[in-house]
Amino acid sequence: MTTVIIQSDSDKKTSLLMQLAEELGLSSEAQTFHDLTVNDMVTGIGRKATDEELIAYLNKGIDDKPIDIDVAFAKYFHE
Repeated sequence: MTTVIIQSDSDKKTSLLMQLAEELGLSSEAQTFHDLTVNDMVTGIGRKATDEELIAYLNKGIDDKPIDIDVAFAKYFHE
């Protein structure tokens, strides 16, 4: 079995693709796309994530500035 994932922001184009799949005797379903979350990564999303989804997930926060360890744990240190 092969699964094809197509992203479209056009309801009309999505409908046409669904009609084409039906005419070809293929099963199809439309789902709302959402960005992967930590919960998706832990519990699974019901299918294999695409390379693009994984790259987008792994690149989240890549430009965030790191927090100094002393600042991060300062409230736990009682000197």
